[in-house]
Amino acid sequence: MIWILVIAVIGFIIFSFLKDAGKDNEDLRHTTLTEKFEVIVHNLNEEAFNGNGQTTSLDKRSFNLFQNGKNQIIQFQYGTGNLTITWRYKYFQKEIVHEKTCNDVRNLSIFEQQTIAENMIKEMNLVIEKHQNDVTNG
Repeated sequence: MIWILVIAVIGFIIFSFLKDAGKDNEDLRHTTLTEKFEVIVHNLNEEAFNGNGQTTSLDKRSFNLFQNGKNQIIQFQYGTGNLTITWRYKYFQKEIVHEKTCNDVRNLSIFEQQTIAENMIKEMNLVIEKHQNDVTNG
């Protein structure tokens, strides 16, 4: 009896994952990932790279935002309706990584994208400040 329950739960999880992956494909059928999250990308680019960053696609569901010669890179990964932003920052050859996953981002408004970007920038500014203090004073 317990095996039937375990198999049913595993089957449901797999079915849900495949269903969400199909929705991702539909989301990205007529737009790129950078276009889908254009406001977030623009705001993070302005903050991190003074608007001079560029994107490079890693695959259909992930890309990097960076500027050559700078000490940071921001990676975006999209899957099952969730967006994970990973911001890497180096200071005196010591790297800090801040990662945030935003759930249920299939149909974000411009204002919701703005809020995500602002929150990520606030969080990263605190992370960078602490990291610089730790490296300098450590």
